[in-house]
Amino acid sequence: MEITTDVSIDQSSSRTSATAWRWALRLYVGYSALFIFWNAWVSSVYPKWVEEASVAVWPPSAPLGAWLERVVLLPLLRYDVIWYIGIAQHGYGHRLGDTAFHPLYPFLTGVLGRMLGGEYLLAAWLIAQVCCVAMLAFFYRLVTLDDDDATAQRATLFLIGSPLGFAFLLPYTESLLLLSIVAAWYAGRQRRWWLAGMAGGAAALTKQPGVVVLLPLLWELWQQYSKERTTGVRSLVRPLAGLSLTPLALLAWIVYRATLGDVAFSWRHPETLISALLVTPSYADVWGETFSWPWVNFGYALEQLREQPYFYLIINVMIMLIMLALTLAAAMRTRHSYAIYSLILAAMNLSIVYPLWPYMGIIRRFTIIFPMFIQLARWGRSPVVLWLTLICNALLWTLIASMYVRNAFVP
Repeated sequence: MEITTDVSIDQSSSRTSATAWRWALRLYVGYSALFIFWNAWVSSVYPKWVEEASVAVWPPSAPLGAWLERVVLLPLLRYDVIWYIGIAQHGYGHRLGDTAFHPLYPFLTGVLGRMLGGEYLLAAWLIAQVCCVAMLAFFYRLVTLDDDDATAQRATLFLIGSPLGFAFLLPYTESLLLLSIVAAWYAGRQRRWWLAGMAGGAAALTKQPGVVVLLPLLWELWQQYSKERTTGVRSLVRPLAGLSLTPLALLAWIVYRATLGDVAFSWRHPETLISALLVTPSYADVWGETFSWPWVNFGYALEQLREQPYFYLIINVMIMLIMLALTLAAAMRTRHSYAIYSLILAAMNLSIVYPLWPYMGIIRRFTIIFPMFIQLARWGRSPVVLWLTLICNALLWTLIASMYVRNAFVP
């Protein structure tokens, strides 16, 4: 069902904005504190770095700066964080496959890291924290364009408290990516198409799924134009010019990748363009990643579950199926543009294939499908749904966060 709530800036706009930022800060402070304390304890039991083993969590047994680094930052230095720090320090080409990581986040990390005297991990962490708060606030405001404040509170709570919601607190791209996507949507629904295109461009430069926001924004533009036929086709020129910034940003990145010889695209086979957007040849060589039909990935997963099941795959498949069901349910009940975004992104997520590790990172990729959290928040008006969701999320959030710190879960 299409929701046709008109977007307008009225007298309550500033009050809604203040409420959104206050709620975002409350959520961030609460979950961030829990995350830091939990990570510090887990890393003391399962240390990865020398400092984690040698510096006590409590009482502080090192100078304040070194102790804070050990407690707050080092437990997060796992998996993709190492890739981002490497790109920020050395640029692309330092490590085979690093061009699979889009440039905006490592670029910002590099700039801030040099300003902080070479503290690149701290820079990456600070950027993620600021983007997390801003993302929650913008998501809150986006939800209130169609729903009340209580629904917006539940939606943001369900988002950051979801099984991989702690990814927004990691030095990963997720907080910057979803901030860019939500900001693009919010600007588009207010008919500020140049801002929408700039935010969409930031999303495209942050991670592969970012460019997906272009199609639903075009749908929003068409819906707005359809209601105002008297304005003429010329009224579409400026909005389309603004939205063109999104694909142009991605094109610029692909051209740069091509100069490094890391684009596999043939004009004779146009379908390879999709693969070129999602998978770089060097990264495929490192991880065996390919892009194929969704059932190919599912076949690999079934084969491993039948022959040699392991906990990582079981929990990934279980949570992925739940999120897929929520995505499909939301797509039938939400705005058409939200449905377009959700279905395209779900299909894309299911089509990224790791033959040796089926569905690696699938939960994190589903977490940015924000319409599912809006629909879950609407169902959350029921106390039973609310508390069941919160309890299940808390258990999975705690378990998977501990597995991440133990170097046992690729998010």
